[in-house]
Amino acid sequence: MKILLCCLLLAMLFQPAQLIDESARSFRIIPIPVKEHGYNNFESMVFKSQKDLDSFLTNKSTQMGWNNRQGFEDALLNAKVDFSKEAFVLLRHTEGSGSIKVTFETPILKGRNLICEIQGKPIPPGYGATADMAYYCFAVAVSKAHINQVELRAIQGGFSPRRLAPIVLPIVEK
Repeated sequence: MKILLCCLLLAMLFQPAQLIDESARSFRIIPIPVKEHGYNNFESMVFKSQKDLDSFLTNKSTQMGWNNRQGFEDALLNAKVDFSKEAFVLLRHTEGSGSIKVTFETPILKGRNLICEIQGKPIPPGYGATADMAYYCFAVAVSKAHINQVELRAIQGGFSPRRLAPIVLPIVEK
């Protein structure tokens, strides 16, 4: 009988909606090509409307230097962002060598701020590296109701990694 009462009490305290992780409703990572030379055409940015995204696709993505512009554009359009509820964030990163491995860490939700970290891994001692610039980008769709800003924290790799100044991208108008 005690077990039944305990189960009933726990069921009343923890409704199913409370068991859903808040961050699961707050953002989703959008798969796009990670490394692309054409990413040198823009910086990290937020699209708050379909008009913003369309303007970007018309202007920035048509600039020269792309390896696979169509693949990038298709990935953006396939994200199916609902701009009435979401904003779309592109987080860009540059490395001084294409030999540096770059990772996008799982974003962390702190209050109404989404913290995203891009990390260039150090090149092990004794290994050489190419001298070409490498451009990376990661995409996140964020809930306008749950997130006020996205903070990008980045570490450039190379022979001596260095932390870059954070970039704060507002999601909602002040």
